Amino acid sequence: MSAVPMVAPEAARSEARRRLLASHRRWTLDGWSPPVWTLPLRPPTERQVLTDPAAAEAWARGWSGRSLPAGISLDWEDRTWRSVGTQRVPVRLVAQSPEDLAGFAGGPAMAEAVRFAERVARIRTEFPAAVGHGPLARYSGGSEVPADSGDPGDPRHERLNAALRRHAERLTGLPDEEFDRMLGVLAWLARHPVAGLRPRQLPIRGVDSKWFSAHRTVLTALHGALASVAVDLGVVDADPRVRLRVLDPSMRPAGLEDLELPVAEAVTLDGALGRALERVLIVENKETLLCLPEALGVVAIWGRGFDTAAAVLPWLAGVPITYWGDLDSQGFAILHRYRSHLPQIESVLMDEATLENFADLWVPEPKPFRGTLATLTPAESRTVERLRAEGDVRLEQERVSWPYALARLAAHLRLPVDG
Repeated sequence: MSAVPMVAPEAARSEARRRLLASHRRWTLDGWSPPVWTLPLRPPTERQVLTDPAAAEAWARGWSGRSLPAGISLDWEDRTWRSVGTQRVPVRLVAQSPEDLAGFAGGPAMAEAVRFAERVARIRTEFPAAVGHGPLARYSGGSEVPADSGDPGDPRHERLNAALRRHAERLTGLPDEEFDRMLGVLAWLARHPVAGLRPRQLPIRGVDSKWFSAHRTVLTALHGALASVAVDLGVVDADPRVRLRVLDPSMRPAGLEDLELPVAEAVTLDGALGRALERVLIVENKETLLCLPEALGVVAIWGRGFDTAAAVLPWLAGVPITYWGDLDSQGFAILHRYRSHLPQIESVLMDEATLENFADLWVPEPKPFRGTLATLTPAESRTVERLRAEGDVRLEQERVSWPYALARLAAHLRLPVDG
């Protein structure tokens, strides 16, 4: 049985960074009790000392000569061994507070913890009614929330903590000037109702519709948390739209083949399409949509990824539907989302045979989906497992050769192979 390795100073620092990154947000939002971190250093056993005395001595010397920041203590104990006598060895490293741990960890981990704590402190300071109790770590320059600030029973306190926790990464990553602007916008929104306005109509100096759209999710969450009653901003969203092609010339409304219209208007298309609609094909790639050949009784819809607005169209409910998405875990997650609304959906070109045919065109999937995909068929689930087993690979829809795709679509949809 191999010996447990001794923890050297650099390994301890790496572990401190890992713990800080995993815990600093919770400490900042919910408070902490000392000590926040204790790391056993796994000193050498008698056998290790006898087997490699130089390594054991170098390890102990590395700790004895180490200068540690205030608040980090190094505990030593005497160990008595029959062969080598009594030796004093370091046994554990202890940090009393998050600030102490951040000072020991240093680097980007400390910078992230400091920035998050300071930004939470600013939000709580500028919106004191929602602070409630919940001490903050000081983190080298921040300030603790006074013990009597706010009302711990105020629901805004928990709402604010939940919003800060959910959007911590985004808030931490904002440049200073963007964070300052966000606080200013929050203060303005607290005094001025904007329900019913579109982003372009917001009369906030220096805030255009692009900036608002980029920060809308965080603004909405914080505004709802800080308000005396949880509310949504009420800013009007752009109407969700559907892009489709009517592949059957006899079904085209007013002769129009390629349509993009609000979902509210697309709902009424069932009357224009008539009873001739036999199947709907949903594809994720716009170029694929535009290249599809004519086919009797078929309407093709551009899926637009996780924007599954088309799933609410009532005239889809009773029609056979085929879905062709990217051959990756996200593609199957989108299929699952559609199938949750439209259980009759079948997939095509999303199987192991297609995956194997284009193995040379695989690329890594940047953010594999890890959630539950309960609506997948056994064959689809096996394909997802294969994607993961191959190292989270993906085969994008546009990489499947067009002749191969048309042949499979023709068998599935009765499309002309030479289209």
